[in-house]
Amino acid sequence: MRWPDARRRGTPISSETCPHYLTFAADDVADGATEFKCAPPIRDEENRQRLWRGLTDGVIDELSRFFADVTPFKFSLTGLHEFPGGTIYLAPSPAAPFRHLTHELARLFPEHPPYGGEFDDVVPHLTVPMPEGEKVAGLEFELGSRFPITTYAREAVLFWWEPGASRTVATFPFGTSAA
Repeated sequence: MRWPDARRRGTPISSETCPHYLTFAADDVADGATEFKCAPPIRDEENRQRLWRGLTDGVIDELSRFFADVTPFKFSLTGLHEFPGGTIYLAPSPAAPFRHLTHELARLFPEHPPYGGEFDDVVPHLTVPMPEGEKVAGLEFELGSRFPITTYAREAVLFWWEPGASRTVATFPFGTSAA
C-alpha cells in the first residue's frame, strides 16, 4: 500500500532515521548478540521493509520540503496557563507563526487534524508535565522570576508517541531551501 493511500485510510505511518533499523531484521540477529541491542529493539523483516517504503514513498521528504521553506523565528514564553481540565502549559508569544505552521500542516495532511480533531481552535502551547500532587502556585513561584523565556524556533521534530513511551522519528531544520 502506498503511503498516500495509507494516510487517507488513517493508517499510522512511522519511520526511523537510524541506519540499523533499515539494515537489520530480527531474524538475522543471533540470540545473545548484544552488539545488536538497542531501544526500541530491531524488528522483523516486514517492519524493516515498511520503514523503507515509508522513506521512499515521500513522507519524510514531504515534511523536509515543507520545513525547509520555514524561516526561523523568535518567540517568548511569558508565563503559565491552564486549559479547562487542568493541563498546565506555556503559551508562545507571538502565537501566529505556530498557528500558521499548524494550519499548513493540517492542509497538507487533512486526515490528521490538530489534536485529532478534538478541539475547534488551535492553541499553540508547550505542555508542562505536573508531578502528582504538585500545585500550580508552587511551579509559578519556582518559574516566575525566569519569565519571559525568549528563544528561536529553528526546527520541527517528529515524534512517535504512545502512553508511556516516545521517540524522535526525524528532525526538520527550518530555512534550508535555497532563497
